[in-house]
Amino acid sequence: MQTYYQFYWNKIDEESIRILRIFGESEDVIVPETIGGRAIMEAGDYCFAASKHLPSEYECTVCIYDTEEKKWQEIPADGADWNTRLVELSGDRLKKVTLPDNMHKVGNYAFYNCTALEMLVTGKYLEEIGSDAFMNCKKFHFLTVRCDVGERSGANQILSRISADMEVTFQGKTGQTAVFYPEYYESYDEIGPAHIFELNLTGEGFRARQCFKEGVILLNAYDEIFPQACVEESAEVLIPMAWNRLYTACGLPPEARVAYETYVREQSGKVLTILLKKRELKPLHFFFEKGYGRKEQIEDAVAIASHEEWMEGVASLIAWKRQLFAEPEKTADV
Repeated sequence: MQTYYQFYWNKIDEESIRILRIFGESEDVIVPETIGGRAIMEAGDYCFAASKHLPSEYECTVCIYDTEEKKWQEIPADGADWNTRLVELSGDRLKKVTLPDNMHKVGNYAFYNCTALEMLVTGKYLEEIGSDAFMNCKKFHFLTVRCDVGERSGANQILSRISADMEVTFQGKTGQTAVFYPEYYESYDEIGPAHIFELNLTGEGFRARQCFKEGVILLNAYDEIFPQACVEESAEVLIPMAWNRLYTACGLPPEARVAYETYVREQSGKVLTILLKKRELKPLHFFFEKGYGRKEQIEDAVAIASHEEWMEGVASLIAWKRQLFAEPEKTADV
């Protein structure tokens, strides 16, 4: 499948450019590594915002992206019929944005009022985030960074701009690791008649966001938050914290594993409901294979999957039941 994009841009220098505006056919935007032989290093101010802020001087390039071969082709910007299908990719027309590895900066208000944005995919070098870059991005809850979990990245810079729930997936050569960062709230209390205000932070999400050192996530520090989170947070927060660390168990120490497993077993019914809604076989198999779910729960899961007409899930669950919960064969009395 081929997708057309129209890029508005200007030069940073002779080797690099800044994206200013994008038109396309899809709600999912993919930004190429280069245009006209120049590396795309920045997304400009208001680039994806639902407001036109183009400078007086800019250039325009039309590209075709082949989704199967993952290749780009530049074509002439005039004399074609594709332009009638293109719309400005901003505001509520934008669900997912994939930025290139060499991009290192996102400008001020770059995603302002992108109310439909759900996911951002970046390289590890995106470390400069402009003022209010994600203002009013109320559905933005998923970030994927193309790097190993032990590498430096700009994940903490993005997290520092967002107080809402955020699931960050580090996707590198050594595998995939997902970490859930809960929402936190800020409030101010006035102290005395001098109009001095004290900042109050509610929720473990703020402490979780501090578990970085020089751009590298500190997983041990993150794991140490969980006991206190169990006191203050709800199951809706604790389940993804525990499940993600177990399912993508990178650098998980034994004591933290015990704490997470204990909680997942206590909340096994809610965990199973979440997994069934997602209709993903691998995590569902992991749930039963590791003993987090009981025999009666896999039987309930078969019934739910059958009711929802998820036949692939039904077949897999029945096979796992025979494999994992098979009763020992009875021997005949001699």
